[in-house]
Amino acid sequence: MMLILACLLFFSSIPVHSQVNTEKLRRSDAIKGVAFTSGFTLGLQKGNSDFVSAAVAARVDWVRSRNDNFLVLQYDFMESDAGKIANKGFLHLRSMWEVSALLSLEGFTQFEFNEFTSLTDRELLGGGIRLHFLAVGDDSAGASLNAYLGVGAMFEHEHYTTHPSDVVYDRLRSTNYLTLNSTFDSRTALRIIAYYQPLLQRIGDYRLISDASLEFRLTTALTFTLTTSYRYNSNPVLNVRQYDLHIRNGLRITLP
Repeated sequence: MMLILACLLFFSSIPVHSQVNTEKLRRSDAIKGVAFTSGFTLGLQKGNSDFVSAAVAARVDWVRSRNDNFLVLQYDFMESDAGKIANKGFLHLRSMWEVSALLSLEGFTQFEFNEFTSLTDRELLGGGIRLHFLAVGDDSAGASLNAYLGVGAMFEHEHYTTHPSDVVYDRLRSTNYLTLNSTFDSRTALRIIAYYQPLLQRIGDYRLISDASLEFRLTTALTFTLTTSYRYNSNPVLNVRQYDLHIRNGLRITLP
């Protein structure tokens, strides 16, 4: 079973440089009111490799009856003797309104930069609908499958610092996603999120984003995790590969 799930997790990951999967920022356990969480890390390594690193993250949730709102901020920096290794950040604001058990409306805005893809500035403003079109089983019973489909559009401003001149885009892009949340039993959970974002004026110019995660609870305190992240850009600005792939596995310890 674990081998089958791991294969499914890997091959279902389909999809860009400087892209953030905001669907995985969504929470299902939010309670009414205002909540704030933040954290930061600092790192230092000396020896064969010398570098310093810093990461900052913050989140604000405002939950009301039939209306969820959240603001997420994240920044990552890393530098070695040879120079910077990472310098990127994003801010995402989203509001979601529940129309019925099956239909929600949502709007969002986002600001992003990534020095190592030469992305000086990326600004988004958009909205769409979210359909909860499949609900099978019950989480409390151990086995369930829930599927969500999002369809929308957004205005996209991008500024790339390139040589010999900068590249600036202002265009409309469709943004669509599919989310699958599944539990196979009381110990195993799978989540797959895939985005498809073509330009409205040129469908052949598109971006795909996919993230998948598998969790298997070994004991009451120990959980095995496997995640894949794949980004694809059909028309990257720089002379770089069209895809990025990350695979991670690890253990999570939860203490009562």
